[in-house]
Amino acid sequence: MMKKIFLVFLTFMFCLHGAKSQEQVTKFGIFDHLSAGLTLGTSGIGIDIATSVTEHVQVRAGYSFIPKFTYKTDVGYKMKGTSHQTEIEGKLSWGNAKLLVDVYPFKNSSLHATIGAYIGTDGIVTAQNNTPITGLDPGEGLEIADYIISPDENGIAKASIKVASFKPYLGIGIGRAVPRGRFCVSGDLGMQFWGEPAVYKKQSGEDVKLKSQDLNGHDGGLIKTLSKVTVYPVMTIRVSGRIL
Repeated sequence: MMKKIFLVFLTFMFCLHGAKSQEQVTKFGIFDHLSAGLTLGTSGIGIDIATSVTEHVQVRAGYSFIPKFTYKTDVGYKMKGTSHQTEIEGKLSWGNAKLLVDVYPFKNSSLHATIGAYIGTDGIVTAQNNTPITGLDPGEGLEIADYIISPDENGIAKASIKVASFKPYLGIGIGRAVPRGRFCVSGDLGMQFWGEPAVYKKQSGEDVKLKSQDLNGHDGGLIKTLSKVTVYPVMTIRVSGRIL
């Protein structure tokens, strides 16, 4: 399935990249051309600028973000040994600055490899129950992302997932960050390396990292899934215009 999606994506990008302006750059030098772009993909909505370094190297810098997304799901908990269900509300959102270096091994081709990093948000999702839960025995709590989260004095259990704030990136793509023509549609496929995600709970106003002894939960849906992601797939479409 992934192979088919990849082939469709490449075919689509080759077709789009065929439309070019008549005004062409014949040679790229050190910082002698500049472009601005809008991006959309799994890393979010973004803007960036790019400049040429040589015929074979271009550099991009910008910012992308995922708008805040709120969802609800049910999780389990035990009270006095009896199983119950309650609803939690999760909020997914992040933003990152990026610095990417595109390397074009073939002078007359827009196929490129990319290395760089995204730097920014470490917290990617937060969750809490909106209905207070009280009267739990020690060791009891909400089952979120394989962990038992004990409610605070107000009966609210708050959890969050954090990843590395510095996220290395590797990828490939089609299209020049600084196009030879006036406009270009390009695309990239790659991976952000998040590191080992960690689950935190709010305790006395501070985020406390949960340890192995807190493991025992089984519910959590999207939160549970994100707590296990170490490599995040990035698929991006970029529409750019050369301004120099």
